[in-house]
Amino acid sequence: MKDFNSYFESIPELETERLRLTAFTREDMDAYFDILRDPKVQKYLGGGVPVFDKEPHISNWLRNINDRLLKRKIVFTWCIRDKESNRVVGRIDLGGFVKKTAAEISYHLSKDFWGREIATEAVERVTRFGLDELGLARIQGLVRIENQASIRVLEKNGYLREGLLHHYPFGREFHDVVMLAIVR
Repeated sequence: MKDFNSYFESIPELETERLRLTAFTREDMDAYFDILRDPKVQKYLGGGVPVFDKEPHISNWLRNINDRLLKRKIVFTWCIRDKESNRVVGRIDLGGFVKKTAAEISYHLSKDFWGREIATEAVERVTRFGLDELGLARIQGLVRIENQASIRVLEKNGYLREGLLHHYPFGREFHDVVMLAIVR
């Protein structure tokens, strides 16, 4: 296993049977913005993820996720791609590292890919990366209680419900959320 710190040189490319998880590039942004513009995708993101589809916001965001935040060991942000079509289908993050032992996972997908086990597959790969390669002892996820599909994604990957947090800060809003975690 590599040293924890050495993983933060660049976004590591991860693969599954159907997916490639890569760093975001400028060429991915239009497809990613199309995903973010969908109100059904935004519904569970805690007040929405802003669509910043103009310069200099795009360059700044790419610089942040692929360099500044990564080098400061804050978060890995992957673009989820369908291998067959190379289409951008979503995003998955692993970050909020605590003493090199714990982190939080979050993700969202294009609604065109809901119900196809894509999120389950991406979460499985990022969870393995966190536990096996980074050596984390705990990965947790917070999910709005209404988002039963996302709760099932985490549970299929071995995450256990640890509790319900009432009126918890989630994005820019407050919601009742379920805390799920996998512990090594």
